[in-house]
Amino acid sequence: MESHNTPAQTSSSSPPNTGDTDGWPLPASILAGSIIVSFFQPIFLAVSLVALIWLGVLHRAYSRRLVGLGARYRHSHDEIRHAQHLAARIGSILDSADVPILATNNDGSIIQANFAAKSILGSGRPLIGEHFDSLITQSAVHELERLARSGESGHARLQLPVGSDMRIFDVAADPIASSRGSVCTFTDITELSRSEALKADFAANASHELRTPIASIIGAVQTLEGPAKDDPAMIQRLIQMISSNASRLDLIVKDLLDLSKLESTLVPVVLSRIDLAELVEQNSLPFFSVCQRRGLTIETRIDSDCSVITSDESMLELILRNLIGNATKFAHENTTITIHAEPITLGIDPASPPPDGLAGALGVRIGVRDKGIGIPFSQQQRIFERFYQVDEARDGSSARRGTGLGLAIVKHAARTLGGNIRLKSIHQQGTTMIVELPGCLSGMGDTADSTP
Repeated sequence: MESHNTPAQTSSSSPPNTGDTDGWPLPASILAGSIIVSFFQPIFLAVSLVALIWLGVLHRAYSRRLVGLGARYRHSHDEIRHAQHLAARIGSILDSADVPILATNNDGSIIQANFAAKSILGSGRPLIGEHFDSLITQSAVHELERLARSGESGHARLQLPVGSDMRIFDVAADPIASSRGSVCTFTDITELSRSEALKADFAANASHELRTPIASIIGAVQTLEGPAKDDPAMIQRLIQMISSNASRLDLIVKDLLDLSKLESTLVPVVLSRIDLAELVEQNSLPFFSVCQRRGLTIETRIDSDCSVITSDESMLELILRNLIGNATKFAHENTTITIHAEPITLGIDPASPPPDGLAGALGVRIGVRDKGIGIPFSQQQRIFERFYQVDEARDGSSARRGTGLGLAIVKHAARTLGGNIRLKSIHQQGTTMIVELPGCLSGMGDTADSTP
């Protein structure tokens, strides 16, 4: 990346070497003198002729050398233009990369920076000429770049604020073979790091959630085998405890299996025509006893334009079952839970497109509204995390405590169908969970209102 003089640059900056062509003054002088003397002695005309021939030979040799120099100059000029075109192409390729790339010379000064490096690392300013250590403040990255200049490649992890977010980069530094410089690439691994953290949290949370009912069952069994074996009342209580914890274990395992299936790209989406009102009624029936005990009423409002939709029935069942289940747990007693559906116009999310067979702008919006305590604003973004529960904010007694996987399942199911989930929640007034699914009403005409 450092500049070097090319042969063409050398030849263009110095006068051409003409060899022996500087000998032309002698025959020219003889020619001029002999012409003058020939006025008095005609014999000198022969000398003039010889001198003229001599000049002609020198002129021809000089012309040949000029032609050769011109060819060399044009060749060198073409090489320079080719090198400039190649450098421009390489610069364009580097600027097209969304990974910041920096190159330094032998003293650590930046000699090349692509567009991503300028925008992400330099906040849009030119970086050429700055010292690497003044741009990056972490000493580990300084050492990495210094070792690369001495011929040793390496990697380091770097945290940098980018906009309003803290991003994590994997920095790779490699030596430049043609000089004692280095090239450093900054790969954004923020999402990968967060994914690793989520997996670690998931393993810890899952083991905790499983350990609690298992420990209760083991304790109850040990008590049955020991002090309580002759106490009928205690035996009955312990049997109920074992049954309750076994049911909780079964529920956790079922939810984990559902979540695992949804996260697997190998599970096919099976589309069919679905009577939405009938599906809502079927998934409300399992909560009849809870509603009767707590004085809850489930009211269904399905717009006639979306009474029949095209979607995956098993995915919709997961969505409805979990949303209705949450509403029955956290609604105030003697209130109404409203399940409504309406047609809407939805754009397609390129990151999560709908499955093949679902096309068009018309989709469906399904909402489940309860009149409960609501979810604190500070925790609304976290409720879709696996095992996250807002027990203290939503009156989470042990009787109402779920697995903490329901909304994560709903989120994955909605994304699998190309949709999304969001919520509206007001303290002491209730929560509305809203699922929007695109392409469910293809061919029905674009007459739906797209206003949320």
